[in-house]
Amino acid sequence: MSRTVKIECGISFRLRETGATKPTPITCFVEYNGKPVVKIPTGTKVHPAKWNPEKERPIGGLKGLESAEANAIVEKLATVKATVESEYRTYVNKFQSYPDKAIFKEQVIVLLAGATTVKASDPSQSLISFFDRQVKLSREGKRTVLKGKRAGMRYRENTIRSYEGSRTLLQEYVEHRKLKRLNFDNVTMDFYHDLRDYMFTDRSFSLNYFGKVIKHIKLFMGEAKELGWHANEIYKSKAFIKVEEETDAVYNDIEQLGAIHSVDLTGHPGLKNARDLYLLGAWSGLRFQDYSVLADKARVHGDFIHIETEKTGVFVAIPILPVTREILESYRLEDGTYLYPKPISNQKLNDYIKIIGKMAGLTHPVSITVPQGGTRVQVTIPFYDAMGTHTARRSFATNMYKHYRLPTFTIMKITGHTTETNFFKYIKMTREENAQLILDTVTAKIELEKAG
Repeated sequence: MSRTVKIECGISFRLRETGATKPTPITCFVEYNGKPVVKIPTGTKVHPAKWNPEKERPIGGLKGLESAEANAIVEKLATVKATVESEYRTYVNKFQSYPDKAIFKEQVIVLLAGATTVKASDPSQSLISFFDRQVKLSREGKRTVLKGKRAGMRYRENTIRSYEGSRTLLQEYVEHRKLKRLNFDNVTMDFYHDLRDYMFTDRSFSLNYFGKVIKHIKLFMGEAKELGWHANEIYKSKAFIKVEEETDAVYNDIEQLGAIHSVDLTGHPGLKNARDLYLLGAWSGLRFQDYSVLADKARVHGDFIHIETEKTGVFVAIPILPVTREILESYRLEDGTYLYPKPISNQKLNDYIKIIGKMAGLTHPVSITVPQGGTRVQVTIPFYDAMGTHTARRSFATNMYKHYRLPTFTIMKITGHTTETNFFKYIKMTREENAQLILDTVTAKIELEKAG
């Protein structure tokens, strides 16, 4: 849903110390895009007893300030308000996004000091503000995909939310490190290493998540440079790298999928719904964001499910395999239409599938590695605890290749992998399993030739 940038900001004047026994500074509070507010000094003071908090102005007359003194304060506050309103509206109208709060405060203070222009009004000084700008343009369809099959098309909501996640992480980094702002010129190799240290040491995030944030930084640094908003090229350095690692995920083999399918979930409609969703993913190869919303996007025609995938925007035809057919038929109405399992959140399905996996007897220990301080450490957990929403899709790819011996190109047409290198990184096979596959295939071929 597109976020509306409000053309008006909230402006109020308050005393710094309402209980002071002597004149205390009057502060201008500016609020936009949620909290925290921007606090701007007005350069004026007044005794609390001579200030009207409801009307936000000094009290004149016999019980207040002299007329000239009161008018001077009123005029000063009016100037501050007019400057704030003008600077805010100018920025919003020009860039269709909210200004960085630290930079905005600096702009107003400099203008109030008598400057006619402020160089800081260029949003390029704030990488976080640029994130906001590009997110807004993406939602409005004014920033579109530049290459690939979806060139010229709008960015999908999942991609935009991913940008927002990186933006939030950067804002938290700035606040944790007590920085005033994150300008484009601050994007240096020192920043790269410090952000990495923050994400690993302070937040215990994975290497892949760090790599995603760096990917977004490089993307928006490049777009901002093309717009002429900075000349920094450190982000292009080979050392400023988007890192990634192979995930140590599990998959369900054919026998395990059968055990999951056979679990008696009578009296547990929520678990049954989750089990059906999961198995549809395991026998279709679709991503969670696709197999969880089949009712909205899928169309069944004969032996195929036709669907436009959320991530790539590509229309695919998914063969309806026996287990898929059985599940779909259980949701078919008398008029021939399908209701499909009810959509649930990723987290809830993650929780449910672990319960179902345990009920299916998938309790054997499995060793996996988990991120810890930028490295990975090995832990041993029950197999069902390693299962998640993405296990379904990984199971499809691995089983189609390992058990059913389908060509990689055929499987990749459904999974969306563009290279065999990435495909083989994705499927889960040990060296011994790979060697066994070769041995079995060659042996079967020899036996067939002998029989012929």
